[in-house]
Amino acid sequence: MDKPTPGNEGQHRQYRLSLDKQLNTIEQEARMILPGIQALFGFQLIAVFQTSFKTILSQADQCIHLAALLFVTVSALLVLAPAAYHRESEHQLSPHLISLSSRFIAIAMLPLALGICLDVYIVTKVITESEFVSLLITALIFSMYVWLWFIFPNLHRIRIQTLPVHELEPGKTST
Repeated sequence: MDKPTPGNEGQHRQYRLSLDKQLNTIEQEARMILPGIQALFGFQLIAVFQTSFKTILSQADQCIHLAALLFVTVSALLVLAPAAYHRESEHQLSPHLISLSSRFIAIAMLPLALGICLDVYIVTKVITESEFVSLLITALIFSMYVWLWFIFPNLHRIRIQTLPVHELEPGKTST
C-alpha cells in the first residue's frame, strides 16, 4: 500500500458524509448517467425506423440491436428506480435508501455497458463487414468498461477500507 507523503495525504483518507450529502452525491451521479442513457435510447429507437435497418442488417443483427435496446431500457429503469422508491416511501432519508440507490446505479452500469457494446458490434460490422473485427473491437470495448467501471473501483474500495474514516467537517457529527 502506498504511504502518505507530503502533498498526497488527502488521497489516502476517507471521509464520512451525512446522509443528505450522500443522497446528493447519488443524485448527481444519476443526473450524469441518465442523459447519456436517454440519448442512446433515442438513437436506438430511430435506427429501427430507418428504411436501411431492414435492408442492411440481417435478422440476427436486428435481434442483437433489440437486445442492446432492452439492456439500455433496463439500465434506465435501474437509474430511475431510486427516485421512484424515495418518492413512494414518503421521502424518508435512511441508510437503506442510500445503500439501495447506490446499488441500483452501480448495477445499471452493467446493462448500459452491454447495450453500448452490442451497438458497437452492429456498427462495426456494418462498417467493416467483418464479424471477426467487430467481435474483437467489441471485446476490447467491453473489457475497458469492465476494468474502468467495476474492477478498478473495487480494487480502490478494497484498498481504502483499511484507512480510518475522518469527519468531513471537524466538530460536526455525521447523521
